[in-house]
Amino acid sequence: MIQVNVKKDQNGYQEIKISGHSEYEVRGKDIVCASVSSIFITTANALFRYQNNAIEVKQEDTDTIHVQMNLLKHDQVIDLLVENMLALLEELASQYPKNIKIRK
Repeated sequence: MIQVNVKKDQNGYQEIKISGHSEYEVRGKDIVCASVSSIFITTANALFRYQNNAIEVKQEDTDTIHVQMNLLKHDQVIDLLVENMLALLEELASQYPKNIKIRK
């Protein structure tokens, strides 16, 4: 199962950690993992293009999704992009509850 752990404080979202494998299908054919990757990469790229020092991304391995996004800056656009990413992940989790879980 993919775990999405969200840390938020009074200043907004601070960290989003995505780890695990959905186990929906074998590697290379897993639409849930591909969807999570696409949602995350699209958001990270938008954040980098908007403000290249707004986030820090760490990827620990390539066999499973395991990325950590640390939000270093906040403004209305950055927060909107992150909220959009989380809304997309929540929609995916509602369709595949056995494969992805979001903890806030």
